[in-house]
Amino acid sequence: MARLLAESFAALAAELPEAHARVAARLAGLPVAIRVDGERFVVEENGGAARVRAAGAEEEPAAAVRVATSRRAILDVIDARRSLAEAVLADEVEVAGALSRLVAAREALVAYVHGAVRCPSFPALLERFRRSAT
Repeated sequence: MARLLAESFAALAAELPEAHARVAARLAGLPVAIRVDGERFVVEENGGAARVRAAGAEEEPAAAVRVATSRRAILDVIDARRSLAEAVLADEVEVAGALSRLVAAREALVAYVHGAVRCPSFPALLERFRRSAT
């Protein structure tokens, strides 16, 4: 998951640099610890770029925002079987952090999605993600 997300950031930077810059700007000072099916990583801004790096369990509590979910829950949201809010309320996506940080993380996610839908490489990345979820 982390590697695929890192590839998506690289594709966004290469194909739509302004969209990548918007994502990175919204991540500035906002490390997001993510756990997907047990895999742990951190998404953050570094040097003006959105980056993904592996993370240990000890980093999760210190992150500005923490997210835990599954590949299946992500696909349910992508495929509109469930809204993100419904997934959170059903405990399929767990989020934690101060409200202002959660709002900032949501803005980074929205900027990412806005870039993703216009990025030529994303359909192939999404297909690879789908295969990893089965």
